[in-house]
Amino acid sequence: MPSAQTIDKLLLLGKTDVMHQVYKMIGRLCNVDCAVMMIGEPGSGKKTVARALHYYSHRSASPFHIIPGNEVRDSTQEELLGIDEDHPFDSSFYVPNWASLSLFAHQQLLTIHKAKRYKCSHANRERDHHFRFIVATDQDFRQELEDGKIPLDLYYDWNFLPLYVPPLRDHKEDIPIYAHHFLEKLAADQKISRKELSPEATEVLVAHDWPENLDELKKAMEFALSNCRGSYIRAEHLPNLKRQATGDGKAFEKLALFLNSKLTSYVQNSTSTAAGNLYRLLLPHLEQSLFQFTLKKSKGNKNKAAEILGLHRNTLNKKLQKLGL
Repeated sequence: MPSAQTIDKLLLLGKTDVMHQVYKMIGRLCNVDCAVMMIGEPGSGKKTVARALHYYSHRSASPFHIIPGNEVRDSTQEELLGIDEDHPFDSSFYVPNWASLSLFAHQQLLTIHKAKRYKCSHANRERDHHFRFIVATDQDFRQELEDGKIPLDLYYDWNFLPLYVPPLRDHKEDIPIYAHHFLEKLAADQKISRKELSPEATEVLVAHDWPENLDELKKAMEFALSNCRGSYIRAEHLPNLKRQATGDGKAFEKLALFLNSKLTSYVQNSTSTAAGNLYRLLLPHLEQSLFQFTLKKSKGNKNKAAEILGLHRNTLNKKLQKLGL
């Protein structure tokens, strides 16, 4: 098992259900000899999880090596791995930019992995090993496969076990924990007094979507620490963090703007809203439009429609009957 100091360096701090799923996967995979593919956005903590796979395994006494994928040159197997012939036979090797490897490097690493041996160029012999390979890529690596930049047979020959590392926006409840950790570490490094986050600053941090994930949060804490002269970091000490709308968020923001404009127009031009029954008047119309759209999308399949809406089938049937649909 790793030491307390090593565990602290791993930065496994999240307390949410999302992160507990990651911890469970680390427990399941740490002592499995198969190669692992870490999938996650830049800055989401893939290297941290890769280190955890190594340090919580029976390999923890041996080195954890990083092979920088975008800097690897076509070379001998020893040079590719960055080792010599006396290297421990059960080390872990982490490739952070697996998709960016040259085809030659891809083939060399796969050969080393499958043959369970590598060439010692200086001694002119081959040596058996039990190396563990952990590679990292983002969600777009499948596009690399489709474009032919990575041969499909080469990818499938690895027989990777996948491990998904979630973006920070998927476990926002952990943001204050990470922010406090970064503040403590930065204060210790700079030999200054520890700063605390005010409630308003915490609210701003949690509202942000952090497209660059933990890397961006650390930079934000560095910025805040340099601007803060008191004991508490307030909202004005933070960089300009705007809520980032991504994916479905952008679509829902546009829908909200559209509905708001239509609602404003309706209220301004309707005399029936004065009686204070706007909710009762509008809700059936909104539900009817939503249910009609969902039934159309599910091609009349009520089970599928209920699944899309997140409703029980019986609840959906009652509402459809009430609306005459």
